[in-house]
Amino acid sequence: MERAIGVFDSGVGGLTVVNSIRSLLPNENIIYIGDNYHCPYGDKTPEQLFSYASGIVEYFIEQNVKMIVLACNTTSSTVLDKLQAVYSNMTIIGVIDATVDDFINRNVDNTLIIATAATIKSNKYPDTIKKINPHITTYSLATPKLVPLVESGMYKEGIYEVLHEYFDSYAGKIKSIILGCTHYPILKEQIKRVLPNIEYISSSEAICKNIKEILESKNLLNTQPNKYIKIYTTGETDEFRYSSSGFFDYTGLKVEHIIIK
Repeated sequence: MERAIGVFDSGVGGLTVVNSIRSLLPNENIIYIGDNYHCPYGDKTPEQLFSYASGIVEYFIEQNVKMIVLACNTTSSTVLDKLQAVYSNMTIIGVIDATVDDFINRNVDNTLIIATAATIKSNKYPDTIKKINPHITTYSLATPKLVPLVESGMYKEGIYEVLHEYFDSYAGKIKSIILGCTHYPILKEQIKRVLPNIEYISSSEAICKNIKEILESKNLLNTQPNKYIKIYTTGETDEFRYSSSGFFDYTGLKVEHIIIK
């Protein structure tokens, strides 16, 4: 029960998932890896993504984690199935199914899915939604400028020119928006100013409900107060901390560099 949950993303975005875990499951120990050395993932091939992800999965297995969370829509949409097949003895989950379930449960339609180019190209979100309800209208929009802006810390200074460029044409056209990248909840309040009065579905929040359900079903929920949250990046630690300090509380925590084989 006290074994950690392994969480990884291409950079700082997956810390929004860590925030949600800390809120919903405060006793859980967590090891987080942001693969900033290879960020962004959205322009990478499936072969590259599997190589990056498998190295991180193998590290987590060495650390004896009890489950692995792909806090990354790009890897969830492109290589999750392959990872689950190769590492069949480990519980590995992605964010997309949980996010779609959250969306369906809200009974809204005319949704805009925003994500990286790789996630949009996979059609994973619209295909999964259509299997459940073929009558829902979906729009898909690749927003490749957003992850680099978050990683650079530019979101702190306002990025409304880019947001208007992406979203102005959808005003009044949609009733909901799926934030199909765990970096995007960081921009939620800013996006709301461009697209107000619609439902916002966050993959970061949705996946935590799934984590809890799985741990409960396997009797693996930690009942003891957590002992550690370890934060690693394959990139520069100072840059990682700067870009995430606007939304993540580092009190009592530090960021360490890690090399993944």
